[in-house]
Amino acid sequence: MRYRIFILMLLLSAGLWSCNREQKAAAKGDQPILVKIADKYGYIDQQGNKAFPQLFDHAAIFSEGLAAVRVGDKDGYIDRSGKLAIPASFDAASIFLDGLAAVKIGDRWGYIDKTGEIAISTRFLATFAFTDGLASVAAVAKDGIKLGYIDKTGKLVVAPEFDDGSFFFEGLAPVKKGSKYGYIDRSGKMAIPPAFDDAQPFRGGLASVKVNGRYGNWGFIDKSGKMAIAAQFQNVTMFSEGVAAVKKPGNSWYLIDKSGSQAIGRGFATPPVFSEGLAAVREGAKWGFMDKSGAMVITPQFDAASIFVNGLAPVKLGDKCGFIDKTGKTVIRPEFEWAPNILDQYVSYYSMLH
Repeated sequence: MRYRIFILMLLLSAGLWSCNREQKAAAKGDQPILVKIADKYGYIDQQGNKAFPQLFDHAAIFSEGLAAVRVGDKDGYIDRSGKLAIPASFDAASIFLDGLAAVKIGDRWGYIDKTGEIAISTRFLATFAFTDGLASVAAVAKDGIKLGYIDKTGKLVVAPEFDDGSFFFEGLAPVKKGSKYGYIDRSGKMAIPPAFDDAQPFRGGLASVKVNGRYGNWGFIDKSGKMAIAAQFQNVTMFSEGVAAVKKPGNSWYLIDKSGSQAIGRGFATPPVFSEGLAAVREGAKWGFMDKSGAMVITPQFDAASIFVNGLAPVKLGDKCGFIDKTGKTVIRPEFEWAPNILDQYVSYYSMLH
């Protein structure tokens, strides 16, 4: 079975930025930033100081006040002070979403609550994040491994009968039945018939769908299933902060609004992702940040850049990573390790799930 959800569980895969700072306590209310120190992982505060002294073999980003970490050969959860709030007793662990986190014991997955108690027994082959109060789970059905949906009590509210599926957003979830994708509602009823070759969740009342086969085009439908923006794009992103990036035949990406009109009158080398009102864009060989009018508010000067989270964005200078604020001022000097695979966790979590 092909699970398309690229950040379904945000498992403990690697660290983010490396750091060699003197230890200072994280400011109250700060969201610790995941860092890599030599071959271990730790956390810094928004001034670049160590949030707490502990280092871990693996660690994940903070979500809902907790972060999954590896201690020995097991996973547990620390709080913002670095205290092990949930003992390391799981074979794998994911981020918290909607008050629950998927954990693995042996070869089966279930969910714990924020006290560490088992909320839904570990009986599934795979489990994914709760959104809109429901989560997709993989289970053995009479015709093989299928995808269904459970509620927060663990009750199977949508029978495992789908070949693929994604998150519930805005009351609907894309699912695959046979060779085509459609959308179900929270009762499992097919609200939009399976007629698409690929499909993504709804955001802002629109969802991207692919038609005309593997090499077809992407467009956007509304919740009635009507094509709201014609399928004319080679690739698309989901809508975020009112805009989506689309790629027409050629090498450039463009931004469109929900009417399908071009939002900024020029193209981009990579798909801009807006967060906190700004998006990192590449101009020639350097990266800067623009606002939604297309005005470059932070001059292109970086070798790479990612999204703003809590007022800070990672930027790359040479082979090192630092952090800037929304004026472009360097807040944390570029002395860390650039790790795009972990930056993807932040982009996925904050632009899709958060």
